[in-house]
Amino acid sequence: MRKKLRIVAPGISGTADLDGAYVVMGESIENITGIPKLSIGIADSVKEHKTLSYTTDLETAGFIFGNKTLRSSSLTNAGLNDPMEKERVGVSKFAGSRFITCFTQIEHESVPFWIYYGKKVRPNKLLFQFRNFTSCLQDCVYTDFALVDDKKCLFDSAEVGQIINSQWTDQSIKDEYDLRGVIRTLQIMDVDYVPTDSEVFTENHEGNADIDFSKLSPSGNAVANMSVYDPTVLGKQKSNPWDYEKETRILCTLSSPEFSAWKYIDLRLKDEMFRGLRIILSPWDEGNLRDKVTEIIDKSSISDEIKKSILICDSGLKGKLNFPE
Repeated sequence: MRKKLRIVAPGISGTADLDGAYVVMGESIENITGIPKLSIGIADSVKEHKTLSYTTDLETAGFIFGNKTLRSSSLTNAGLNDPMEKERVGVSKFAGSRFITCFTQIEHESVPFWIYYGKKVRPNKLLFQFRNFTSCLQDCVYTDFALVDDKKCLFDSAEVGQIINSQWTDQSIKDEYDLRGVIRTLQIMDVDYVPTDSEVFTENHEGNADIDFSKLSPSGNAVANMSVYDPTVLGKQKSNPWDYEKETRILCTLSSPEFSAWKYIDLRLKDEMFRGLRIILSPWDEGNLRDKVTEIIDKSSISDEIKKSILICDSGLKGKLNFPE
């Protein structure tokens, strides 16, 4: 694979030495003010969905309401049901810098979801049906920082550099933030389902490029042959046997493509995220699940107004699923 890629400003993701260096392909940057900070992208198709649903369990519901967070797992740690989606020739090593939170756009209950998702204790499973929050994302999800364990993980902004520089003189910065990674992009898109023999899974996304640095060079003559990768293909397609999921994803990407030290990040939720939430109880509910969910909601710090908008419903499949454990 041979490509011509022109970079005319210091907006390169990666190293720029000539000994085995690499560049992650992206749009050309014309000047330093054009180097992007946090980029948020929401696909038009996502905005058409009425709900975005999330199958979970009672224990995780406690974290979602108690901490007001949703977990986003790296592609190397997500327990993917379709491993083909992170197996991209030449760029699989970048999977650890991409984090996904998965929803379904299906508006009704799904038997496979009840069977396979929400951990193993069937009577404790729950289906969260969020209203489509993508048209008011900034009102529902914080984009100043997320959480990694007990530390803050920053979204890219004009202040990031100042905070990173401060860590060398202020120990409290190191205690408060994990500055090894910065979230550069947040995308919400529908997963594209493709045939298992599609070239999507076999195309090589690694190659060589002649990089022109002449505008940065005093001599005006600086062209380097470098290795080039396109990891933007990761986390966006699955093979079509999984088409029944009708999956919509939040995909967060770190600014350092080779960073893979985090297993997950927790996205922080604003109260508005929970407005109009519909919680469907497990079809295997033994009669006490509603009270346990109600207790979790009551103990949360969500405003009383929004708590009152949350609806808890019995499953339409209650007592009708006879699948063996």
